[in-house]
Order: sequence, then C-alpha cells, then structure tokens
Amino acid sequence: MLQNGQKPVRKVVAYSRCSSDESRQDTENQLQELRRYCVAFGWQFDEVSEYDSGFKGTQPKLQEVLERIRRKEYDVLLVYSLDRFSRQAPSKVNRLLDAIVERDGCRFISRQEGIDSENELVWNAIRPLFSWFAFVYSRNLSEKIKAGIRTKREKGVYRGGRPAKQIDAERLKTLRLSDNGYGWRRLTQAYNQGLPDKQQVSVSLLRRVCQKLSFKTERESAVN
Repeated sequence: MLQNGQKPVRKVVAYSRCSSDESRQDTENQLQELRRYCVAFGWQFDEVSEYDSGFKGTQPKLQEVLERIRRKEYDVLLVYSLDRFSRQAPSKVNRLLDAIVERDGCRFISRQEGIDSENELVWNAIRPLFSWFAFVYSRNLSEKIKAGIRTKREKGVYRGGRPAKQIDAERLKTLRLSDNGYGWRRLTQAYNQGLPDKQQVSVSLLRRVCQKLSFKTERESAVN
C-alpha cells in the first residue's frame, strides 16, 4: 500500500558492485538481498552488476544505469549499501545522488543503511554521513595498502600484484562434463561446495577458465 506522497513504482533497477572478481567478494550476495526486497513489494526489476573500484574506477555499467534513469526507464535505483554505489569524494557522490532524485525524479534506496530518498530526514541529514564513511574507508584502505607495499619493497620481498586464484582443473572438468544442466552460477556453487573460503572462486573466473580449457559436455559435443 502506498503511503501519503509516495509514487507508484513501475520498474526498479537493482545495482550491485564489487571491487574485484578474484576475491571472496561476489555481487550475487548483494543481489540475493535486493531480489528479496523487490519481491516483497511486488516490484518488477532489472539486475545490473559489475566488478570495478568504487573509489578510483569508472563504473561503466553504473553510467549506463544512470543514462537509463535520465530516460525515465526506472522509478527506483536500489543498492545493497551506499559504498556499493560509490566510494568517491562525498561532495561528488552527494551531488550525483541529488541529481538522480531531484533532476531525474528517481527514488534511491540503500538497504543496509535504511536510506530512502522519500524519507527527508534520513536523506538530508543521515545520508551525507554514510557517503563520508564510505569514502574515508576506501581512502584509509588505499593508504594502508601503499604503506604495506613500501615496507615490502624496502625488505626486498615485494613481488607485485595479488596472487592468482588456483582452480582445480580436474574438479572443474568432472563437474562440467557431468552435464547436470548447470548454468554458470550453479556450476560455481557446485565447485565451491566444501572448499575453504580462500579457495572459492567467482562465477566470472570459473567461466573464463572453462572457456580457456574448452571443456565440452556430452550434449555440446553431440551438437558439434
């Protein structure tokens, strides 16, 4: 039921972001919560996810979402948390959010902080604090990483970059060739089942490895 002053919602875009597809982070965790929220309200929704830095990245998929919002294709922009939307300077983030709501007429909701642009008190008083927290977290994290790299270089032990995830090719081949009707998401869940967190992989990494190794199921081989 609509409360006083609320506009009917025709279409929602659920946006999720992680900084890397090589770590334990996965946009699917965010999307699960966003789906439940939309279903609870009976909203139709599109899902958009990407792997890019919210601090220094360009977030190309978010830019596409914002363009579609400007074209009035969505009534609500839904995110899991404000730092998933952006971790850039608070002045920039707040200007962008105000433009989305005031200029483009799109409602903005961030689930984790309970931010809703239709709640004037939270939107104008609390929301700027959370955008500041997100920025400070990323800035401090960046400084810690740089300091750690400098220390390792001074000790002569820095090798550069993040260690690559190792995939058990035989485990993956067995699952892939079993042809249980797995999509990429279910195949990744099956692969990760029972593995320690540090050995689990993302959907995008597993898909790239499968394509590189050219695993084909019996069904795919029969078609070819």
